[in-house]
This record gives sequence, C-alpha cells and structure tokens, in this order.
Amino acid sequence: MLKPKPPGRWVSRAIGVAGVALSLGGGWLFQSDFAARDAARVAALPRVDAAGLQQQPPGTALLLEGDLVAREPVGPSGLVAFHRERFSGFESSDSDERKERWSRVETVRPVIAIKSGGAEADVANRDYRLDRWPHSVRTDEVPRRYAMFEGPERFLGFKAGDRVTADGRVVEGTGERPGARRLEATVLFGGGAEAYVKSTRAGILVPKIVGGVFAAFGVLLMAVGGLWPGLRGKTAAPCPPAKQPRRDRRE
Repeated sequence: MLKPKPPGRWVSRAIGVAGVALSLGGGWLFQSDFAARDAARVAALPRVDAAGLQQQPPGTALLLEGDLVAREPVGPSGLVAFHRERFSGFESSDSDERKERWSRVETVRPVIAIKSGGAEADVANRDYRLDRWPHSVRTDEVPRRYAMFEGPERFLGFKAGDRVTADGRVVEGTGERPGARRLEATVLFGGGAEAYVKSTRAGILVPKIVGGVFAAFGVLLMAVGGLWPGLRGKTAAPCPPAKQPRRDRRE
C-alpha cells in the first residue's frame, strides 16, 4: 500500500505566487482594454481647425489642431505651458551609464488659444494634460532667477507657435466674446491630429503583452500546484508491513 505524502510548502507558495501573477496580469490586461477603448474614441473624433470649431454645437467632442497662442506672459525661454522639474540625483545601476532622476515641482498651464484656418479659438480651462512636449530646457540654459532653489532644474513644455492638437469638447463663449465658441481641453498634445491618434494606439501593445505574460505564468503555476500532489502520490514510498502481534509460546 502506498502512503501519499503531503504536498511541500513550495506548492502552497507557488499557488500564492500564481494568484499574485494572475492579479497583475488582469490589471495590465484591463489597462490595455482601457487604452484600446480610448484609442478607438480618439480615432472617431472629428478633426477641425479654429474656424471650424465655431460651427460645432456645444458639447461636441473633437480634436482641434493648430498653432499655440499665448494669452498670458510666457515663462523661461519663451515656454507657455510647461512642467518644472528639479534634479534629485542618479538612479542606482550596475551599468556605467548613470540615469538622472528628476522630481516634478509644478506644472504651469496658463490661458491659451489655438490658431488655424484664419481664426483663433480659446481654450476655456487650465487643467488640461500636457503630452509629447517638443521643448526641454535646463537651468544652465536660462537665467537662474527661474530656479527657486539651488541645484539644476529643467522645463518641459510648449512655446508659442508650436503645432499642437487639443482633445476636448466645445463650450459656449463668455465675457468679452459671448458668441465665440471655446474648447474645454483634456489633453494638449505636441503635434498634429494624426500623430495624436497614433500615440494613443501605441499605448495598447505594451500593457497587453505584459498582462499576457503575467496571466500565462500564473496559469502555469496553478496547473503545477494542482497536479503536483497527484504526481507525488504515484511515486510515494510503500508503507512498511504491519507488525504481527507476538504469540505466547505456552499456547
């Protein structure tokens, strides 16, 4: 008779690691699905210039392409909308090349407009996200008065005249131009509308690959953990024969 041996501790650990891998894989696949839906949304949006924006009804989601116009005083080196980051050291690495580490200090998003089609369209909000900025300027290239603290800083952003695409929706005008339609932007992208559409599609592949690898690894560990007790049972050592009770010789 074979005596099955209990599964080792590593089986339980493998199943635990499998659960973590499946959770990570599911998260990455969910991110990939979200990126795919966003890319499909962006690809379906109408593309207009500033003149065409005025013909769209309020609430219309679209892509506005044109040249950036500054409505407020510009920042360092002519930057209009930008991130300011401070150097915080080098990342530890075994290679000879040291990678710089930067910490974001602030993001400047002033009132702007976009010019195209012989017209200008104002951006109604300041909380748009900056994406694919074309300019990077360090503090050793601009006056030191722009650096509030000692140490290198850099500015990443846009200048007036840059070709940009804004992802947003049309809203009614207010103030001095109540009849002029404006754009409530969610993203300010450095480049044309076609480049913006391609950039959203590029964000699908990596999460899908990483999620697939984690999910496959988790399924493999679960399978091994489930089959291992059966395999151990087949190769278990036979049980020693039961001892017979001793008989008294006087009987």
